[in-house]
Amino acid sequence: MRIVDLRSDTVTKPSPEMWEVVKSWDDSKLGDDVMREDPTVNELEMKAAKKLRKESALFVSSGTQGNLISLLSQTTPGDEILVEEESHIFGNEVGSAARIGGLMIRTYSSERGFPSLKKLQTMIRDSEEIHEPPSTLLCAENTHNYHGGTIIKPEELKEMRDFALKNNLKFHLDGARIFNASVASNIPITDFTKHVDSVMFCLSKGLSCPVGSMIVGSKDFIDKARKFRKMLGGGMRQAGIIASFGLVALEDKWINRLNEDHNNAKRLAEGLLSLNLSISVQNPETNILMVYFPDNTPMEKIILSLHEEGVLAYDISQKIRFVTHFGIDEDDIDFSIEKIGNILKKILK
Repeated sequence: MRIVDLRSDTVTKPSPEMWEVVKSWDDSKLGDDVMREDPTVNELEMKAAKKLRKESALFVSSGTQGNLISLLSQTTPGDEILVEEESHIFGNEVGSAARIGGLMIRTYSSERGFPSLKKLQTMIRDSEEIHEPPSTLLCAENTHNYHGGTIIKPEELKEMRDFALKNNLKFHLDGARIFNASVASNIPITDFTKHVDSVMFCLSKGLSCPVGSMIVGSKDFIDKARKFRKMLGGGMRQAGIIASFGLVALEDKWINRLNEDHNNAKRLAEGLLSLNLSISVQNPETNILMVYFPDNTPMEKIILSLHEEGVLAYDISQKIRFVTHFGIDEDDIDFSIEKIGNILKKILK
């Protein structure tokens, strides 16, 4: 049976160009990364730092690990950090900031990832107050997953940066899909990353690598991060064989390919809108599309029916998230629109 997997861009497989690199592999490209002797990992880290115009970078096993390492490297146990209420750090990282980092987590609300700074100001703790944990770190997510791949613009990140400086906060960006933001906006990646102290981005989502993420920042920050990575069991030794995929992923040609995913998300949105059903379809900014359903819609039944017809997706409360990625083409989108339409016309009578 034909399967179109729109659950997440984490399901991507490596590109043919990436496999060609692996085919040419030999032992000279491997070494012990914990000892800083893996030439491929070293090359990837230098390439990532240069791409984001930061001093240094570190290869980590996942975005979750990268975010946690970033938090640990910029805080002290007992500190309070500010994160968006629907952020991945808050809702999808198993409470690691609290359990492992000993951090208090305070959430702020937003419509699409960018908060009201006026409201955020009221949440800042007085570092001199003996009864309160000090606020030390502000976090943002760009693009924002659960707001539907929305983009926090560079000028908004600057506002957040100015706010952080005013309140003596460090500023971390969960940029798992920051290259999607850059490509969709046609704005250089550095216009986003120059406003933050640290940024994590994933190689294993839209960039199609099988595993891995990068954290990027100052040399001092990465020196601390390297030690925390080891503490968390992230010293992967001869990691060059997986880092090699990242070298291809960070080429401009492959980054610009993300436009295909964005166009496919728009194609899917337009197709679902044309069904004229009682659903609300987001106008996607990047590769994530949220479709909202009326209250009491049997979401579990819809998802199960979609799976039975070969279209895989996740439901979140009264909405379904569709994510386009490498391996999904226009024909897959048209197939999905047809299947989704047939199912919704039966269930949403």
